[in-house]
Amino acid sequence: MSMIEHTFSVVVNTIDRADSLRTLLRALESQSYPHFEVIVVVGPTRDHTIEMLTDYNGRLRLLHCPTANLSQSRNIGLLAAQGDLVAFIDDDAVPSHHWLAQINRLFANPRLAGTGGKVYRIHPEQPLIQHHIGIASGLAEQMDVRASWLEAIVPPGEGYQWHGRMMGTNMVFRRQDLLAVGGFDEFYQWVYDDTDIALRLVNSGKLVHPVKEAVVYHVPASSRNRTVNTSVGNWWIQTKAAFYFSLKNGPLGGNGRAHIFRRCLHLWHGHLLWYSHLRRERLITARQHWRMRLQEIQGVVSGAYNGLRQSTRQLPALDLSMASSPRDPFLPFQNENSVMQPTVDPLTGQQPPITLPESPLRICLLSQAYPPQQYEGVGRHTHLMAQGLFELGHTVHVITSGEKDAVSFYDGAFVHQTPYQMARYGSYHLYPRLHHVLNYSHAVYEQVRRLRLNDGIQVVDSPLWQMDGLVTAVSGEIPVVLRLQTAIKQIATIQQDKDADSRLLGEMEQSFVSRAAHLVPNSQATVTAVQKVYGFTHYSDRLTIIPHGIVPVPDEMVRPFDPQNPPPTLTVLYVGRLEKRKGIRDFFAAIPRVAGRLPDVRFVIVGADNSHQDGFLARHGADYAATFQRQHPKLTGRVEFTGAVSEAELQQHYQNCDLFVAPSLYESFGLIYLEAMNYAKPVIGCQAGGIPEVVEHGVSGLLVEPEAPAALAEAMLTLLQSPAKLREMGLAGRQRLLQQFTHIEMARRFAAVYRRVIAAQFEETP
Repeated sequence: MSMIEHTFSVVVNTIDRADSLRTLLRALESQSYPHFEVIVVVGPTRDHTIEMLTDYNGRLRLLHCPTANLSQSRNIGLLAAQGDLVAFIDDDAVPSHHWLAQINRLFANPRLAGTGGKVYRIHPEQPLIQHHIGIASGLAEQMDVRASWLEAIVPPGEGYQWHGRMMGTNMVFRRQDLLAVGGFDEFYQWVYDDTDIALRLVNSGKLVHPVKEAVVYHVPASSRNRTVNTSVGNWWIQTKAAFYFSLKNGPLGGNGRAHIFRRCLHLWHGHLLWYSHLRRERLITARQHWRMRLQEIQGVVSGAYNGLRQSTRQLPALDLSMASSPRDPFLPFQNENSVMQPTVDPLTGQQPPITLPESPLRICLLSQAYPPQQYEGVGRHTHLMAQGLFELGHTVHVITSGEKDAVSFYDGAFVHQTPYQMARYGSYHLYPRLHHVLNYSHAVYEQVRRLRLNDGIQVVDSPLWQMDGLVTAVSGEIPVVLRLQTAIKQIATIQQDKDADSRLLGEMEQSFVSRAAHLVPNSQATVTAVQKVYGFTHYSDRLTIIPHGIVPVPDEMVRPFDPQNPPPTLTVLYVGRLEKRKGIRDFFAAIPRVAGRLPDVRFVIVGADNSHQDGFLARHGADYAATFQRQHPKLTGRVEFTGAVSEAELQQHYQNCDLFVAPSLYESFGLIYLEAMNYAKPVIGCQAGGIPEVVEHGVSGLLVEPEAPAALAEAMLTLLQSPAKLREMGLAGRQRLLQQFTHIEMARRFAAVYRRVIAAQFEETP
C-alpha cells in the first residue's frame, strides 16, 4: 500500500525579523519532502522584510496582517492555504531535513487532526529542549517537556482536562479540521493560541497527538513582546491570556470558578514576585518595575472580563467562503536549484558558497570531547573538520558527550550533547573502561538513529580513539568511516599496560577496524602502526590517508621572530598532556641543559597533568610539576606550569612563543605542530610516528630521536642561538601549512571519501 502524499501549506507569521525569516526560507530549500507551499504573513513590519521577500517572487505567497496579533496572522494564513495540511513554524526556527516527510507519514492516520514534534533551543550558550510531547490542562497548566507518553497523562491531584499540545513553532493540522472549529481565537495576541486550538480540537472529538521526533531547531529572536535573553518583555500578556484561557476552558460549576481564580491569581502573584527579584538584582529599572506591575493589573482585568463573558462571546467567524473558493493555485516552494543549495547557519544566516558540483552532503561526526566545552586532539580535529565541511556547503551534525539532551549550533555544526547511563553490557562491568566505551557507543548509536530519522544523515565519521561509532558500525544501518589515530593497543604497549581491560579494548578496536566502511588514517605512520598492531594488510581498497588541516590565522596575527628586534627573554613552549608518551620526562631532562647555557630563556608548559594514569605519581609521590620544582628549585622562576587552558589562552601562547617543542614518543600525526606553524613558529619534535610527515627536518624545524634528552637540548640550543633560523624556519612552516594543511583541503578530501562510501552503499543495496 503506497503512502499518501499530502500537500502542505507552511505558514510563517512574521514582524521585524527579515534576517531570521531569510534563514528559515533558505533552510526550507533542503526539505526532503517537496509537496509544500510557503505562505508568509507579514504584520505591521518596520524592517526590510518586504524587500527581502522579492528574492522569492513566484515561489511563495505574501500576505499582510494589519495588527501585531499572532492568532489573526495565523488565520489569514489558514484561509489562504491550499494544502491538505497546514504547518506552522516560527520565523526564528529551522526545520530538520525530514520534518514534513515525518509529518506526512503521521497523517496516514485519518483520525489525526493535529501533531508536532520536538523543539530544541540551539543557542550555543543556553541550549535546551523547549518542547517534547507536551500536555496542558484547561486551567492553563502546561508540562512542555516530558520523557515519553508513558508518563501519566494527568499529573496526580492537579489540573483539569489534560490534553496533548504542540508548541507554536512546530505544529501541523488538517486544514479542514482547523476551519471546522473556527480557526484561532484572536483574543490570544501572543501566547496560548497553540494550547487553545489543541483543546478546541480535542473537545470537537478530534485526535491531537504530539510526537517525540519531527524536530525543529529554534533560535529565539527578539520581538515587540520580548527582548531575547533578557528579562524585558510584555509578560502581562501571558497573565491576560492565562486568565482568559482558564475562565474559557475551566470548570465553572460548583466551586470551579473559585478554583480558576485561585490558580490565575497564583500565576499573577508569581509574576509580581519575579519582577521584585529582577529589581533587587538591578536587571530592570524602578520605572520598568512599576510599569510591569501596572500592566499586570491591566492583564488581569482584561483576561478576567473577557473570560467571564465567554458564555455569550463567540469567536469572530472566519469567512469560510474565502477558504473554499478558487484562489491562487498551489505554488510549490522548491525549484530545480533547491537540491544544490548549501547549508545555512541558523544563528547568523550565513550560507557559504558551494564549491563542489555535486549536491551537499549530510554528515555526522563523532567525538566525545568537543569545543567549546572540551579541547583535546580528537575533539580539535573533529571541530576543524566540521568547520571545513560547513564552508564547503555540507550540513554537519556532531555527536558529543554531555550531561543532558541538548543541541547547539557551533562553528558550522549542530552539536548534539548525548548523555548515557551505564545500563547495558552488564557482563562487562568488571572492566570499567570497556564498560564505559560500550555504553557510550550505544548511546551514540541511538542518537545516530534519531539523526537519520530527523535529519537524513548519510554517513557517520568516527575516531578510532574511544570507539564512539563501534555499535553503529556493528549495526550496519549506515556506513561508518573510521578515522585512524593512535590505537589503545599502541598506548598500552608504550605504557607497559597488560591488564585485561586494555586487552579487551584492543580486541574491540580490531573488530571496529574490520567493520568500518572505509579507513582514513592521518598519516602513513598510522597505517604502518595499525598494521603492526593488528596485523591487517588487506584493507588497501578501502583506505585513504588524509592529513589533518587547521584554519589559517589571518596574516596580521602571525608573529615571526624578528632578528632585528629580539625580545629580552626567549620563550620555549610545550603543549600536551604531562605524561610519558608526550615526552615530558625528556623535556624535563633537557631544560637544565638549555637553561644553564642560556640564562635569558624561559619555559612555558601548557597541559593537564596525567601523572596518575601513566604511573608517575605512584612512583614519585608527586605530580610532574611538583617533582620538577623539587628537583630544580633554582629554575622555578623560569619554568611556568599553566595546567589546562582555554582555547583563547592556548592560541595566545602559540602566538607569543619563540620556539615550540613537543618531544612525543609517538604521535599518529601531530596537530600541535601545525598549530605552532600557523603562527610562523619553528618546531622541534621527534623522529616518531607521523611527526616527520608534518615537520620537514631542517626546513620548518628540527627532529631528534625519541627519549634522547641530550639531543633534544642541543636542538633547542641550535635554534635559540640562531635568530635567523628562528625566523626562517618559522616562515617556512607557515608556508607549508598554507600549501598542504588547511582545514578546507582536509574537508574536501573527506567529502570525496564520504561520497564514495555513500555510492558504494547504494550499489550494494539490492
